[in-house]
Amino acid sequence: MDPTTWDADEVRRYLLLGASRSDSESRSAEGERAMLVGSTGPFAQLAGRHVLAAGGSAVDAVITTALAQIALAAGAWVSYAGVFTLTHFLDGATESLTAGFATLAEEDDPASIPRQPHASGRTALVPGFMAGLQAAHRRHGRMPWADLFQPAIFVAERGFPVGPGRAKQFELRKDVLPAGFRAVEGEEFRQPELVRTLRAVAAEGAEWMYHGPWAREFVDVVRGAGGKATLADLAAYEPVWAAPVVADFHGTQVHAAGGPNRGGAALVEALRRAEGIGDPLADPVALRDLIGITRQPGPPGSHSDFVLAVDTHGAVAAASHSINTTLWGTTGLFAGGVSIPDSASFQQRALARLGPGQHLPSPANPAIVLRDGVPVLASSSVGSGMHGATVQCLHAVLGLGIDIADAVGRPMFHSTGYEAGAPVVIEDGVDADVRRQTEELGQPLAVRPVTDVTLPRGFWGGIAVGDRLVGARTPYGGGTVEGL
Repeated sequence: MDPTTWDADEVRRYLLLGASRSDSESRSAEGERAMLVGSTGPFAQLAGRHVLAAGGSAVDAVITTALAQIALAAGAWVSYAGVFTLTHFLDGATESLTAGFATLAEEDDPASIPRQPHASGRTALVPGFMAGLQAAHRRHGRMPWADLFQPAIFVAERGFPVGPGRAKQFELRKDVLPAGFRAVEGEEFRQPELVRTLRAVAAEGAEWMYHGPWAREFVDVVRGAGGKATLADLAAYEPVWAAPVVADFHGTQVHAAGGPNRGGAALVEALRRAEGIGDPLADPVALRDLIGITRQPGPPGSHSDFVLAVDTHGAVAAASHSINTTLWGTTGLFAGGVSIPDSASFQQRALARLGPGQHLPSPANPAIVLRDGVPVLASSSVGSGMHGATVQCLHAVLGLGIDIADAVGRPMFHSTGYEAGAPVVIEDGVDADVRRQTEELGQPLAVRPVTDVTLPRGFWGGIAVGDRLVGARTPYGGGTVEGL
């Protein structure tokens, strides 16, 4: 999986594609044997495609892609100290893996954890990402663990081109990020300290981060900033395998991530309520009802990536990973080149309900859809409106029978994480008469251009599985669709 052996022109093209402005079009492609779809980081999806072409499993492809996505993000919206969620199908069995943030044993007063933008080591939690990847690989990997790190190491060592969007992100956090962790447009951004960490984890396994030198550095950094992390917290961490939660929906069974994840349960409940609802783009009653069904209390999360893969061995994997906070967080803490999120800075109430070492529930909702025991669709999403985007896209594909390549290009309403009766953001591509009649039914709408990059979007991706594989993703997701 060494990118130096790949076509150099293609590698450079994919890296430059990641530096360009977010594309405003949905994407789709077909495959005969295997498929991979991801958000952000086109080079990461190229790496996943190479894994599938080499006979790797769907989990191998997910791991390689996710590792490379984080290197390309420089730890901004996803991190090796973040979280990971997976739903997986193979040989008639579906299961889910949750590797969420875990609580600290010495944190006995969560209510007093400082809120953003006040920097404090107390906002750090035990990360689950790398432990989750290793658990998935041990159960479903086919390629050597170390090989899957090569694309991420390549990016960290040789650098990625910084486009205008990334340059703005670095500028936004210039007062938070450590000295030397800067980038401007047109530069190649390298991460030499991260290279050493990735090489060590590739060689030694996730134990390097939970029992070894990285664990000690993490504890020193967090405690040095006033946090309460201990080596025992990291050593005790365990990902959770569970049975998925399931919803019957239009003749299919939607298998979503099980506990302690909460996103799967929210998706299942929404789909059960959406059974029989008509087309929201043509029927104002359907639009009003679907908005009501997808409404969730409190503002939803953001800053994540998803990966979907179908391999040549019959396995299907749907995954998401996240830092569950703002870009890099607001503490500027790093250990071994790995950004440490401040994800406890806004979840004090949830943390107060948990005991030491318990996982913080996640809104991630990767799912696999079966019909008569056979996979027909893989689904995952990220973004502030990910729940609403997932329900709308699954409803379009499964409930309305719309081809997945067309479903991802349909106009949408966005984030509904607010109180009932509040205006919901909707794209101007939705028919004006339908919008007007929906408001007459009592659902206020805030119309904004589909090209508005500040829309509180959810970014959804899917792979339709059948006689052919069709991968697709919604606009502005930034990733590519790779078929074999």
